Amino acid sequence: MKLVYTPIAFRSRNFYLLIGALAALSISGFICFVISYIHGHELFGANNAVPWGMAIIITIYLIGLSAGSLILSSLTYVFGREEYRLISRISVFLAIVLIFGAMVGISLDLGRPEKMWRLFMFFVMNNMRSMFAVNGILYGGYFIISFVYLGLIFADKPKITKKIGILAMIWAAMVHMGTGAIFGFIAARPIFYSPLKPFEFVAAAMASGLALLIIVVIFAFKFAKRGFIKEAFFSLGKLLLGLTIALVVLVSIDKLTHLYSPHREPTVWLLSGPFAWLFWGLQVGCGYVLPILLLSHPRIRNTIKGLLMASFLIVIGIFFERFNLVIPGTAYPMPFYPGRIEGVWGQVGSFPLTAIELLMSLGIFAMMGLFFIFGLKYLELLPLFERQVPAPASGER
Repeated sequence: MKLVYTPIAFRSRNFYLLIGALAALSISGFICFVISYIHGHELFGANNAVPWGMAIIITIYLIGLSAGSLILSSLTYVFGREEYRLISRISVFLAIVLIFGAMVGISLDLGRPEKMWRLFMFFVMNNMRSMFAVNGILYGGYFIISFVYLGLIFADKPKITKKIGILAMIWAAMVHMGTGAIFGFIAARPIFYSPLKPFEFVAAAMASGLALLIIVVIFAFKFAKRGFIKEAFFSLGKLLLGLTIALVVLVSIDKLTHLYSPHREPTVWLLSGPFAWLFWGLQVGCGYVLPILLLSHPRIRNTIKGLLMASFLIVIGIFFERFNLVIPGTAYPMPFYPGRIEGVWGQVGSFPLTAIELLMSLGIFAMMGLFFIFGLKYLELLPLFERQVPAPASGER
């Protein structure tokens, strides 16, 4: 059956209730941002010991989701896998929405977001030997390439789309490898420092990006009351299993090598200290073990409910993988003067999540939800099989 892309005619009461809830959360987040802009970062949970908080966690998490989603669009537009065409167009748009949310997260962490333009003053106001400066080039280029890529898809230019798709795939991998390098190249932070971090970040991006894509597309089809080929998603479930196993292998190698000197003590602290329950329970248990068990069972993997459950667990688990990198990674004392002085004076840092920081974080997710829903409403993103008749969306009467 031929696929025809059409907007979703959202006109139901459920649609307006959802829009109202997301708008309220977005406005609440913006109000919290204004308050924090006036009073400063003292309203956040970050402190001298743990300088990075939810804004950084959300930023690197969204960058990974975006990069993974964009890379997966290449299954159709680069590698010609037609069975995945029903997710390919929406994956590019989702990648744009997610990277925009990540840039909002960065601007909130800056404290003075009106000066964000300075990040893009390459070779003039930036130290180009810094990974932060290099990533500014990668993020800016990623945004432009993604828009061009989506425009060519809408224009139905398959030859040019394939070329740009190859560039987009490579650039997306570089973007998240660059993000991983920001952490992996910091030798002073033993929990961060690892040459595997860029590759670990890409594997996590692919797994979480695919998991989110499965969730979003299935719910979009159900909300629009459109039929879809379930076998295509079951095939994606096998791919998701492979990507999750690859991520587990990389994380395991990273942690095992860190158990040797000179990083043994910080790694043992991470695996058995005050943040161990987050690592073992939410990152490993929720993000790795349970999804692998679910996806390894054919009867569960080949059901929409089982696939959605595994995908939800991976999306949540990868979020806490990022949380466990940023918060424990900065909470562990740095050896300023080994044997004499440790910052901050050798005490393990703490991160009390504040209400204003939580509302700002929820506001970012709500804003992205609004953009994505309006994209479904006004853009030709969701496919409709040619012989289907569009149904009223989400319980419309």
